[in-house]
Amino acid sequence: MVPSNELEGYRARPRSRRAFLLSLVALVAAIALARLVSTPAGEQAGPAKKLPGFVLPLLSGEGAKSSRSLEGSPVVINFWASWCLPCREEAPLLERAWRTYRDDGLVIIGVNARDSEADAKSFVREFDITYPVVVDEHLELMHKVSSIEGWPQTFFVERDGDLSTVPARGNRGRDGATVDLGALESAALKRRIEALL
Repeated sequence: MVPSNELEGYRARPRSRRAFLLSLVALVAAIALARLVSTPAGEQAGPAKKLPGFVLPLLSGEGAKSSRSLEGSPVVINFWASWCLPCREEAPLLERAWRTYRDDGLVIIGVNARDSEADAKSFVREFDITYPVVVDEHLELMHKVSSIEGWPQTFFVERDGDLSTVPARGNRGRDGATVDLGALESAALKRRIEALL
């Protein structure tokens, strides 16, 4: 307890300044959220967009992964970074899904971006990730499929190479492709994968 004589001259911050700062933070967050949703949930998606061509190096350093190698397969593409807390939540879910559905032809690709190589490799070891992980150092693939820069982002690709337009939380990337932002829930991931298969 602080003696009252030591509090002389202390002036508490006015509550109105604190309320103003909280309101300002809330306003900035609302604007950022509004920018995330590029197409309202009820609006029709545009024509299906194909997965863009890419060749990205594997994080392991053992070659590269290309869009051509994915042709004819249902694909889940997940953009992540080791410093991203929601990415840590969904990493075990994606690994379980990979182990469950890979024999059914599902391909999961992890796309690491804005991360150091050492941190990314540590993340892969920590979560025992066995699906392929590529590095999109300059966010080229992310910018081709999404108008949003954020982590994690997950895209579902049909066997014909079309980016899925199945509604998911109302978020749409470029040309109407649906993007799941934030950590996926187990049931939602399972439902989306089974729809692809």
